[in-house]
Amino acid sequence: MTKVQVSERGFSNGSRDRERRNLCGNVPTKRCFLVTIDSSVSSPASVTRQIIIAITLVALAVLIWKVVDVFVIAFGGIIFATILRAMAEPLAQRTALSPRLSLLVVVIVLVVSSGLMFWLFGRQAIQQFEQLREELPVAAEKFQGWLSESRMGQTMVNSLQQAAEDGNPVSQAGLALGATIGGIGNIVLIMVVGVYFAADPPMYREGALRLLPPVRRPPVRLALDDAGSALRKWLLAQVIIMVVVGTLVGVGLALLGVPLALSLGLIAGLLEFIPIVGPMVAAIPGILLAFAVGPETALYVLIFYIGVQQIEGNVLTPLVQRWAVHLPPVVAVLSIVVAGLLFGILGVIFATPIAVVVMAMVKHLYVEDTLEKNRPKPQRAKPRES
Repeated sequence: MTKVQVSERGFSNGSRDRERRNLCGNVPTKRCFLVTIDSSVSSPASVTRQIIIAITLVALAVLIWKVVDVFVIAFGGIIFATILRAMAEPLAQRTALSPRLSLLVVVIVLVVSSGLMFWLFGRQAIQQFEQLREELPVAAEKFQGWLSESRMGQTMVNSLQQAAEDGNPVSQAGLALGATIGGIGNIVLIMVVGVYFAADPPMYREGALRLLPPVRRPPVRLALDDAGSALRKWLLAQVIIMVVVGTLVGVGLALLGVPLALSLGLIAGLLEFIPIVGPMVAAIPGILLAFAVGPETALYVLIFYIGVQQIEGNVLTPLVQRWAVHLPPVVAVLSIVVAGLLFGILGVIFATPIAVVVMAMVKHLYVEDTLEKNRPKPQRAKPRES
């Protein structure tokens, strides 16, 4: 029910009489009653509407949680589409080809070049990865033997062995096989989605904007454009770093006499896509294989990996960040942790580009459009009159 409050107000001579005439009109009495509606008490229709909104939001959150893999795959498709558009747009600008025909040419060139690279180096890479799979357990055993020579190392070895014995080998093999098949399927799906996104980006962007109120569409459109530009710059910078780091690691390990240097360089280059965490993971197989050669070689390899990361952090990254997006290290680490907990291994892979997009959106839609716009302008001090 709507709550009605009745307030009694009295009047006296003078100004109070004028106030009575303004509020009560020509009421002959000296007292009038003002009836006000208390809007703090909601009507049944308003309460029902609020309940429906709350249930809808909860259902939407549950739906997003259930289809979280779809969200990650869609974002992976956006990344692949960004790469395709970055190559197709310059081709369309410098030739008479249409955007879609330029995209088709880029896809054909990528497929042919990938097939050519696989024909030239694929067999060697597959053989090295197979040898890597066989030699890593042997290198790990030698590393465990070296650790067992000290009391602290023996404690670490016992903990690792206990953790390995707690798992069922059959179930672990089944999980590994399922993860491999699922990973290949996700990669294929990301590529297919990326091609469709790249074929007509305005259609998907404008379709998403139509879900917003008309007054909010221009700032969100601008934020999406800036986020796409930031993502493109970050991807280009990251590809440059991946190529340089992979080449340095492959050549350096070959000079140090570490076996399977080609596959280790490929691993280092690919894992460089995941900042901070990826290089640490990439160094593990190289150091283990170096232990198969000798502890001194392993020490040299450890120093070499540290040197490569110093070059990447102090030389390469500052150079590319002059025109790319600067992502603070703390934000990168926290985004990897959060995305890993929410989305799994795909979240870890795409955590940093997701953080780049979120930072660009927050900058435009919250910092500039809300905080900066509502901030009062500083007033200049008036000159004193002499």
